[in-house]
Amino acid sequence: MTDQEYREFLEFLFERYVRPRLPHVRQRFHHHMMEEWDYQMDKAAQAAHVLRFIESYCENDEDIYQTFTSERLARAVSDTRYSFDFSNRTVEEAGFLDALEDHGREILAGLEAKHLPEAEKEVLRDMGSVNPEVELRVLVSGAKSMCERFSRSRQEVPIRQELRAMNERLERAEKLFGGDAQEKKIAPGEKPKKSRRWFKGLGQIAQGASLSIANVALAVGVLKFPVSPETQTWGAVASVATGVCTILSGVGDLRSE
Repeated sequence: MTDQEYREFLEFLFERYVRPRLPHVRQRFHHHMMEEWDYQMDKAAQAAHVLRFIESYCENDEDIYQTFTSERLARAVSDTRYSFDFSNRTVEEAGFLDALEDHGREILAGLEAKHLPEAEKEVLRDMGSVNPEVELRVLVSGAKSMCERFSRSRQEVPIRQELRAMNERLERAEKLFGGDAQEKKIAPGEKPKKSRRWFKGLGQIAQGASLSIANVALAVGVLKFPVSPETQTWGAVASVATGVCTILSGVGDLRSE
């Protein structure tokens, strides 16, 4: 389909799946809308800064535990888990997840970075990105690579089921860094609890959750990003799809550690 047809397709998905759900979402957050959304995005950003540092500057698995206390790592896992859970609930309640499960392959096949709101770059910048424009293209490329997965999702594990199961994994990981390990660093030679690859996946989950939260908020009208009304609809569909796919990519790294 042409670019115009693709945008019209996303607009159709928004009107069919998302707009009818928005009054319910607004009502649920009526008394603390701004605070809750900002809080969850801030938590994801705080976690992302730690996880980016690990990916960029920790040379091996042991280096992670010589740099950070178990308490700080536990907090990064906790911040990711709660923002991830909030993202899952709002993406599902607002209808985006239904649209993605029913039409994921078509959404991803035509997706390009230009279809995402400019505000995405600001979200990435808040999470420590030094080149948001390039990183956005990388995220879109990664999302597009999952087309085949969405065509098989109904025969295998549904996307929503996979997302829900991951929250339990993150809860167990949070406990792993807690308890008696609080406030101490892993002794030299002691086997690290989680690898650099695991923390890289966790960073992708935090990043995807933040993108998803921001764009559900955009659709609901909570965050007043400077975007056109059109981008607020079809742009939100494209961006939430990118956020969910970024999460799923991180889930893969956590599983195959």
